[in-house]
Amino acid sequence: MRLAWVRRQERRAFPVRLATLLFFLVEAAFIFLVLPTGLALAQDSEQILLQQIEQKIESGQIDPAIDEAHQALKQFPSSSQLNQVLATAYYKKGMKSEAAEAFRRAIQLDPSASMNYFRLALVELSMRDPRATKDLEAFVGLAPENAEGHLVLGHAYHYTNRTLLSIEQYKRALELSPGLHQGHYHLGLAYESQGDLNWALEEFKKEIEFNPEFNESYWLAGNIELERGNLDAAEKLFRNSISRNSETFQAHHGLAQVLVAINQMPEAEVELKKCLALNATSIEAHYLLART
Repeated sequence: MRLAWVRRQERRAFPVRLATLLFFLVEAAFIFLVLPTGLALAQDSEQILLQQIEQKIESGQIDPAIDEAHQALKQFPSSSQLNQVLATAYYKKGMKSEAAEAFRRAIQLDPSASMNYFRLALVELSMRDPRATKDLEAFVGLAPENAEGHLVLGHAYHYTNRTLLSIEQYKRALELSPGLHQGHYHLGLAYESQGDLNWALEEFKKEIEFNPEFNESYWLAGNIELERGNLDAAEKLFRNSISRNSETFQAHHGLAQVLVAINQMPEAEVELKKCLALNATSIEAHYLLART
């Protein structure tokens, strides 16, 4: 029953964790895009306009940046770079559909600019647009050594229940960058969803080794150790999770199960109450509390 509950929670939480990772990736990609490029050194009028628009985006003047990009595109309608900065400004304003269309125009005008496929795919994933997978496949085709591209393509496959393909992409990402943030974690999630708990536990522990401040790997590894009856290992993992984030209800619930198993009922009751204060809908926590 415990493992079934864990898997239900995992499926429920996965889009949230994916959305969080994508937010940081999108921000990183767009910050990279709008950093000063020195294009004005060419003294070309199009490049000067690009730099002016980039500077406005960087300083938070989004509406003027959009207006200037539209005006510039009247003068240079075949500019892939102007469509790219327009897409960035749209994204910064929260206009995701418009950003995606501007990136598509940029790609049509210059299909060799690989990062536009990546940025477009991140925007599409944030909108749950299935076209993201095709754009990510195009990106890794153009940039096969980009670890983040393989990682996000793995997410796209996993998110659409193509788990075996996602595992292949996660493995490739980790071959390219063994310490890639959340790489082992997401590979562990993919293995866990397939019922391969030995491999899942190994990947969660690797994530802990490479990224010890990332909390979720601790309680996920703890759940597997608990299921195996390794109570000391499970307790340590749950307590480590709580020490990093005291509002992790899964860790409080897992620790309570360990405490019940070793007959420390008062401490178990405290942990269950903490769990329910954070997640009042946990049926299993209510049931376990009623038994303590």
